Amino acid sequence: MASDEVVRKALEVIGEAISTEPEDFQDHETWKFLGLSGLLASATISDLRSQTGLDVKPEDFTKYPTVGAFKAYLKGGTTNGSSTQVNGTSSQTKTNRIPEPEDPWEGVPKPKVPLSVILQGDPTTSKHVVFLFPDGSGAGTAYGTLPVLGNSICLIGLNSPFLRQAQDFTCSIERMARLWYDELRRLQPKGKPYVIGGWSAGGYYAFEVAKLLTNAGEKIKQMILIDSPCRLFFEALPEGVVKELTKKGLMGAVGQKKAPEWLIAHFTSTVLSVDKYMPTPLPKEHVPPKVNFIWVKEGLVKSVKDSGLEVDMNVKVTRFLLEPRGDLKTEGWEQLLPGAKYDFDYMTGNHFQITQPFHVRTQPFS
Repeated sequence: MASDEVVRKALEVIGEAISTEPEDFQDHETWKFLGLSGLLASATISDLRSQTGLDVKPEDFTKYPTVGAFKAYLKGGTTNGSSTQVNGTSSQTKTNRIPEPEDPWEGVPKPKVPLSVILQGDPTTSKHVVFLFPDGSGAGTAYGTLPVLGNSICLIGLNSPFLRQAQDFTCSIERMARLWYDELRRLQPKGKPYVIGGWSAGGYYAFEVAKLLTNAGEKIKQMILIDSPCRLFFEALPEGVVKELTKKGLMGAVGQKKAPEWLIAHFTSTVLSVDKYMPTPLPKEHVPPKVNFIWVKEGLVKSVKDSGLEVDMNVKVTRFLLEPRGDLKTEGWEQLLPGAKYDFDYMTGNHFQITQPFHVRTQPFS
């Protein structure tokens, strides 16, 4: 059993290895997310032994995969790798889930912003109602810069329940979908087929909400996936990339040098949740007949080498975000949405410029 002082020293050693201040560690963060794995983990174990006297082993970062679980282990607690709960899932494996509460709002603080915002039109009179889920920022109002889509269209942006309180965002992608479910049912005229979509992580939310709605007997007419890298093919964005983009003023910047702290905090919590998310396909009979893909063509930087970004370009999602692309297609989503009719559109700009008017053009809605 290690003393609090030894645990503090251990976190200092780990923090030095991954360039993170010990006070910035969050108990729900995983070592994988923080970039502590492989040879770096082995070297850190050696430093821990020599500098703290702790009898730790290389596999301990896997057995106790979160900061909180590892701290409890060092203190001699009963937490173990097979039972530690991480964002609603078992830390032993992403597919071995701990049952979630019947009430998805159990333990969730009251949202500080409305769950939805009507950006265009009127849901009671418009021919089409389009629900768009947020990217990692959590802000449905990001879609407020889109030009008018048409007189017959109502556009509704969904806000994260954890907007401006990201420290409480520790739940799974699937549970987030449950938090939005009643809001969609409230706004959509009964029996009317849904049109839902999302940008980046918002695509995952839309997909999981589609499961909930179709299981309840509702129909999804159309799904719109906006520069959303399929989780079957792409990793969660590494924490080191988030730090580098923030440092360089590239994270969510729209003509500003630095993104607001609440955005970075929510983005970080989203990435942690995405890291533990592994979707399963929609039953073919529930798949929307039409799936629209919108991809950007440009990377965040013209040259990663010249940008000064210190990132691992062996990670597919890092390349997806930073490098220019060809004409992407379904990119793995066909495994989750089998049998749909897929349409593809392409935009100028990069991943964080999706909703900027200069890059957006409208098309007739079908």
